[in-house]
Amino acid sequence: MTIHWCGTGLSAIPGLRALIKGGQDVVVWNRSVDKAQSAVGDLTDRIHGFDKDALAKTVKAGDVVVSMLPGDWHVPLAELAISKSAHFVSASYIAPEMRALNDAAKTAGVALVNEVGLDPGIDHLMAHHLIE
Repeated sequence: MTIHWCGTGLSAIPGLRALIKGGQDVVVWNRSVDKAQSAVGDLTDRIHGFDKDALAKTVKAGDVVVSMLPGDWHVPLAELAISKSAHFVSASYIAPEMRALNDAAKTAGVALVNEVGLDPGIDHLMAHHLIE
């Protein structure tokens, strides 16, 4: 199983670094490769410029796609994950468009894990960890 982590914004870095340090198989996708290298380049060289088509070519069944990108990317990435029989995780609340993917995810046998009502949310908890 490979974790395809999309987005290395400030609140994403602690979780991403923990996964890589923990020995997980992680590939980082970010709009700015330089920014991703600054964030985790000391831990991995598996960093790519974010490109949905390139990502689609590498995601395999059983993988996990994590979106720490802006919210308008969550549904397209969840759809991509479902089409590849991969799981999907984001730190955003469930939008109606995401909820509409529930049946397709069940049929594909994959999980779509979004913000689950924590307040502060997962992204805020990671930011707090970063500040500490």
